[in-house]
Amino acid sequence: MVAHRIAFLNGPFWLLSVVGRGGMVWLGSGLALAIARKRRDAFTVVLLAVLLGSTTADEIVKPLVHRARPFETMSGDVIGGRPDDKSFPSGHSANAFAAATALSHLVPRTAFVWWTLATAIAFSRVYLGVHYPLDVIGGALLGVGCGWLAVWLTRSSKL
Repeated sequence: MVAHRIAFLNGPFWLLSVVGRGGMVWLGSGLALAIARKRRDAFTVVLLAVLLGSTTADEIVKPLVHRARPFETMSGDVIGGRPDDKSFPSGHSANAFAAATALSHLVPRTAFVWWTLATAIAFSRVYLGVHYPLDVIGGALLGVGCGWLAVWLTRSSKL
């Protein structure tokens, strides 16, 4: 991937990665949905999904797997900064897919938007040279599970 980049896409993929950092775009979307639809639970379920996805990926799985980043083991330029944590799973992918799952549950007719954005953010991590494809696939699967867990927890607690 890194050897086959297209120069005019470097900026957009870097921006997608920035937008996905820390789940801010997802939290903002959950907050906007909560305000626009007067659904207090919307922000809660998205927040919980992002927290579960990020925490599980970054604090539990990454230290256990301890996989080196691509730029540590292969030649190739990185666009943007070089993360100093481990590679598997992608935290960006985990929180993106967790939030996409939650938002798709809340507003099913907008699911295409959430899944497209989550996929683009995940792909950006490989394009930028900071993750292997399996890192983002693992993060996506973890995120979907965390998203469903957040939906189930908030539904069963009537938040």
